[in-house]
This record gives sequence, C-alpha cells and structure tokens, in this order.
Amino acid sequence: MKIEKLSNEHKEATWQFLMKHAYSSMFLLNNIDKTGLNYTGELYSGEYWAAFDDKGEVKGVIAHFWNGNLMVQAPEQDALAALTTYFLKHANRPIAGMVGDGEQTLYVLDQLGLPNEAYITNRSEGLYQLALEDLQLPDKALAEHFKLIPTSAADTQLLFDWLKAYELEAFGGEPSEEHDEHIRNRVSQMQEGDFAWVLLNDGEPVSLSGFNATLPEIVQVGPVWTPPEHRNNGYARITVALTLTAARASGAQKSVLFTDHPAAAKAYEAIGFKENGSFHIALLKDAVEMSKEPTSA
Repeated sequence: MKIEKLSNEHKEATWQFLMKHAYSSMFLLNNIDKTGLNYTGELYSGEYWAAFDDKGEVKGVIAHFWNGNLMVQAPEQDALAALTTYFLKHANRPIAGMVGDGEQTLYVLDQLGLPNEAYITNRSEGLYQLALEDLQLPDKALAEHFKLIPTSAADTQLLFDWLKAYELEAFGGEPSEEHDEHIRNRVSQMQEGDFAWVLLNDGEPVSLSGFNATLPEIVQVGPVWTPPEHRNNGYARITVALTLTAARASGAQKSVLFTDHPAAAKAYEAIGFKENGSFHIALLKDAVEMSKEPTSA
C-alpha cells in the first residue's frame, strides 16, 4: 500500500473514489469541490493523503483541514491502517477533532490514544439516507400560515442566538467570547450563502434548517434547530421537508443527515429518511500536536 500526498492533479481519481461512498463523505466532497486538494489555509481547504494499491487505484483518503479537524474515508482495513500510521507519523499541525464514518473514525481515534476527558464531545450518531423522490411532505407543510425565508432575510441577532444555543446543546462546551466570534462568522457565512432557511408561522420565526455540505446531486442536512419554546409542533420536519423540496426542484436527487436524538430521528423518519450506518463526531477541548507513531496498528 503506497501513501502519497495529494494535489489537484489527483482530483478526478479522488473524486471518483469518494463518490462511491458519498453518504459518509459529504464533508470531504464538499470541501474538495470548494477549494480543491491543494492546502492554502483558507476556509474549507485541507491537506489530503491517499492510499494506492499496486494498480495505482485509490483505496482510501485521509484529510486534515484548515480548522484542525480530520476526516477519513477508507473502507478497507489495510488502507485505513496504513493511512492512519502515515498521518500520525507526519502530522505537522494540531488536531482539533474528527468527524466521519463511525467505524473508521473510531479506529483513528483509538490510534490517537487521547483520554475521554480531552473531548468536548465524542459520540456516534445514526446516518440517515433519503432518495428525494421518496420525500414525504407533511400535510400541513403547505398551509398558508407557513413561509420559508432564506437566512439572508432573517434577523441577524436571532440567527446568532439560535446557532449559539444549537452548538452548545449539540456539542457541549461553555459560552465564551471565542465561541461567540465563531458563531458570528457562521451567521455571516450563512447569510451570504444560499444554504439555510427559517420557517415562519404567521410571521413568527419558529425553526431553522440548512445544508452543511452540498453537491449538485446530494445535499447533507444541518444544522436543524427549533428553540425549546417551539418544540413538539412538528416545525423541524416541516422545515427540513420544505428545504429538501426546494433542493429537489434544483436537481438534487439524494439527501443524508446524522443525529443521535430520538425525537429528531422520529421526525426525519416521518418524512422518509432511513438509518443506514453511523457517523462519528469527536471534538477536542484543546487542539493537540500529534507527531508520533500510533499506539497500535
């Protein structure tokens, strides 16, 4: 198994490999689509390495992104082990966390050997898939009192409050000025982009849904947030269903999301999503330097 650092010259082969595992590779595909394979340090950019077999075919990819997070896609164990060993030996920037396919991510995290208390969150979630032709729109989603607006038309302070509450509930941690600045940046990106919407009920904002990774044919849902005072009214499933209806009208054919919340899972299943796999999210309290051999192989 040969390990090689990737550049834009490898984009086509890397893309073809990842598309075979698209449902658990959406962040990788999204980031490559935005910035390519050459690392610049800008938003979405990363350093990529691939494992090649004797025929020169890509068998696995590991990436270390601008924000310190790792991602991997290597279904075959020999490729996963080779990539992990190589990366941990040659890592030259701090690691802030890791997200990706459940089993693969757990393997890499095990090699990092960090204690549980080093993480803000370290959990597996169900990975849910939906062919958009099978999307089931809730009956009341088309009621006249509901209206979907882009976040560019929503109140900036409301989005800040909602996203901050969402992240603290979903990922843990403590409020801080650093986190507030992170949220302000997210709100700005959200309002400048075309990937998130707010549901209004008789003009009142009640829920938020967006896409955190997009391809022409596939969209990945997230974040989804309904403030506590508006929960148990079916708003989340309406918002997600309406945003997916719009994505389908624009040509998307499939959708994917991940959650570990039973009520959220029930809402997504009600509009057609089916669980098929797992997705792991591990975020460190403090980024760590990893320039050593793995603890095991």
